Amino acid sequence: MKRKAGEIIIELLPSVVREIYTDMRSLAHPEFTVFQFRVLSKLFVKPSSNAELAQWAGINKATMSRALTALQMKGLIVKKKNRDDRRSNCVVLTGQGEKKYKKIRKMVSDKISYKFEKIEKNKQKRLINGLDILREVFRK
Repeated sequence: MKRKAGEIIIELLPSVVREIYTDMRSLAHPEFTVFQFRVLSKLFVKPSSNAELAQWAGINKATMSRALTALQMKGLIVKKKNRDDRRSNCVVLTGQGEKKYKKIRKMVSDKISYKFEKIEKNKQKRLINGLDILREVFRK
């Protein structure tokens, strides 16, 4: 059973992610890129330093710094002095950044949810239960 679940996830995940990225691109463009949206998403969950974000994204700190500057110029983030390490900044969403992130996230979420409205109600409930279990497994 474990192997089958893993195979299904590996098979399904790329197409789901591609669909989400396509929706994000169409809804966020030209305001910001999918990468910038990912950064906003990460910061929505937890403010982070430039170094933490660069490591998370798998890019160097200078590249991340340029990406953050672009978001800062749009008024979506602000860099604050890190209380624990005065040499680094803590990057946080502004009110505007949080609002824009939530708006696009909701639009993408609604678009995905609409696809599931076409299936039977009992299958929808089973799907939600399965997704809750999947979330539980991967949050540990």
